Amino acid sequence: MLNTFLSEEAVMRVKVRYFASLREVLGIGEEEYEVDEGTKLIDLLLNRIPERHRYAAEIWRERIRGLLKGEAAGYIVIVNGNRARLDQELKDGDLVAVLPPVGGG
Repeated sequence: MLNTFLSEEAVMRVKVRYFASLREVLGIGEEEYEVDEGTKLIDLLLNRIPERHRYAAEIWRERIRGLLKGEAAGYIVIVNGNRARLDQELKDGDLVAVLPPVGGG
């Protein structure tokens, strides 16, 4: 019983919102993930999201490739309203927003 309590306590919930083309690719605008304490944003982006959306994993990785390379034209990831670092640890209740590049003319 104690082990069950401790393991539940270490699990955190994080919401992810997708915008524009990512919403279309994944077929969902918002979803929740359970992550372990110490999980980094990059793990969510590279592993957890593609694992859940296997049918779109290749497209997902292609869309965020610029972000992972640090290119300015890549997607922007915001955590709780602030631009995020890929190596930052997620916290219980975080809201992650993944925004596509914005073009204008």
